[in-house]
Amino acid sequence: MLNFDEFQEYAKMKIPELIAEKGEQVEVMLNHVTKNNGVILHAATVKTEDSCIAPNIYLDGAFKQYEEGADLDELMDKLAETAFSNLKAPEELATVGKDYQNFDFVKDKIIMTVVNAEKNRELLADVPHENREDLAMIYKVMLSKSSQGFATITIRNEHMKAWGVTEAEIHELAMKNTREILPVTVQSMGEVLGEFAGEAGIPEDMNRSLFADMPLDEQMFIISNASKVNGAASIFYEDALSDLADKIGTDLYILPSSVHECIAVSTHMGTPEMLSEMVREVNGSEVAESEQLSDHVYRFDAETRKLSLADTTMEEILAKVSEDTRTYEAASEAGESSRPHHHR
Repeated sequence: MLNFDEFQEYAKMKIPELIAEKGEQVEVMLNHVTKNNGVILHAATVKTEDSCIAPNIYLDGAFKQYEEGADLDELMDKLAETAFSNLKAPEELATVGKDYQNFDFVKDKIIMTVVNAEKNRELLADVPHENREDLAMIYKVMLSKSSQGFATITIRNEHMKAWGVTEAEIHELAMKNTREILPVTVQSMGEVLGEFAGEAGIPEDMNRSLFADMPLDEQMFIISNASKVNGAASIFYEDALSDLADKIGTDLYILPSSVHECIAVSTHMGTPEMLSEMVREVNGSEVAESEQLSDHVYRFDAETRKLSLADTTMEEILAKVSEDTRTYEAASEAGESSRPHHHR
């Protein structure tokens, strides 16, 4: 059985062979891609001579399937098919290298997403952002949007400097554009389950009856966007949260399900400590590390229209980070002192 390094090398050799059978010559390079929360994925970058766009085909998931017993050559066929279907850049991306330099081209396409500030410290040092409690808004340029997903570029400090704009200008555009490109959605759990039920052929009346008599302050509401991708940023639209709080009649607790959505409940639904424990358990067992947003719970004050940490404070978070850093550095130094040095 191949180890992961051997699996990657096999993919590097096999993918070009399989794509060549389809009449296309490609070059494959192996590289690492840092995703949200510092998660590193391993990719095969597949490039043709005449294209400025090279798709990354991630190998981590395929290797896990291989370890679980999937056939190696069938996996290679799937990877090659994915690569081949993405070789040709969409028409709107054909001149992206040149267009991206023009601020008039990008300004109406700037959107915001939200990430965990501490887990993305290295990224935040290189990109314009705005901190909100333990979270950070970062900004992307939406190049294309389809049923297959989004094509975006994260805005970096060097881009902002080249365009001659400020962080404040980027933020203002992102707040405006995101609402238009990725409209906020607030749905009750009953409505969300109703959508799934409809797709599964379950009668809508049956699903509706489960929630019809449930008081609003006992229900859960899903906050996201119309595309259900990177929708957690929708919690920064105070009017959407304010409308929901008015509807329920209480302040809200916001539980960060993932970078894609958050759950809002009435403050009658439990204590911040109980709810944050629930969030931690779900993050630890159900949410991929690259999609986790925070282990903490937020409170939306209906009167002030402000969102703030509910189960802790930023002072406590920063103190914990400092403590963890000192512990790590001490352990590292101890390890260095007892580790033999090898010279090559």
